[in-house]
Amino acid sequence: MTLNKIPVNLITGFLGVGKTTTLQNILKRKPADERWAVIINEFGAVSIDHTPFAGADENGLVVKEVAGGCICCSANLPMQMTLTLVLRQVKPHRILIEPTGMGHPEAILDMLRGKFLKDVLDIRATVCLVDPRQWENEDYREHETFIDQITLADVLIANKIDLAGETLTKDFLEWAKALFPPKILIGAVEHGDIDPNWLNVEPFPQRKALHPHAHEHEHHHHHHHIDELPIPEIGKPLMRESHGLGRYSCGWVFSPDEVFELPSLKKWVSSLQNIDRIKGAFRIGTDWVLINAVSGEFSIEYLAYRRDSRVECISVNPLPWKTLEDGLKNCLIKEPTTQAV
Repeated sequence: MTLNKIPVNLITGFLGVGKTTTLQNILKRKPADERWAVIINEFGAVSIDHTPFAGADENGLVVKEVAGGCICCSANLPMQMTLTLVLRQVKPHRILIEPTGMGHPEAILDMLRGKFLKDVLDIRATVCLVDPRQWENEDYREHETFIDQITLADVLIANKIDLAGETLTKDFLEWAKALFPPKILIGAVEHGDIDPNWLNVEPFPQRKALHPHAHEHEHHHHHHHIDELPIPEIGKPLMRESHGLGRYSCGWVFSPDEVFELPSLKKWVSSLQNIDRIKGAFRIGTDWVLINAVSGEFSIEYLAYRRDSRVECISVNPLPWKTLEDGLKNCLIKEPTTQAV
């Protein structure tokens, strides 16, 4: 009897392209009788991307996280450990991996094809999402990571086409069709609404990225698994900085007893300069919200997440993190209330 191999997909794409929303859409259509595992990696040491999936465990979905740096390095131990744990404990019917938007995916693919995993996993399409508005910008188009993600993709999807508009979307799709080697499938969607069947596309054999040297990192690997961060005291948020791949990031975790004021947060986010990306899960009263901002545009959604408030800022240059922290603290309601259990 041969063991059924477990299909695995990488969902890649640059910062702010909508990977988490896409994952949420894919998961809405998961067959009810299957257990799926999602492994999310984030660039910074404070992880946010798992928060939209809080409370998902009961419907056949397990979300694991590898925080702190970049799972696509060769010293990929945290990633391997997480994967092994998932295979053992969850025995999933499918695994989806979302690497950081700053990551080169080829080392992950090498790891999945390595001697330990190749008999267990069935590597299906690597799906890369691109926002045509980023593609139009030369800084993105010439960015090594951006090029690598597109090169390695089997399925290339223009996302946020409602915001990009018809002409730009058409230009991107024309460009995508001319790529060599050609993509197996090219699509265009809004709000990450991709067809789940695209996940089952068979990849081309052994694609290699343009840059086999991968990326030299100045990243100091702080591999904190998320649960190891201590619970912060009221008034003393934890702060974690990291940098690598030409970006700087700083994250904060606040006590679950501290409550933020939503109007102040919106104002604070709108006022920020020179930040590529902000993502945060904030407690406001008895609810939590996820604020997600990319270059001035931001969205707010309610979360089932309840553990603490946490936020991550990513920028091209180091920023006065302490000033940002003061700004965040000013958005707190002065009287912390203890959380009703």
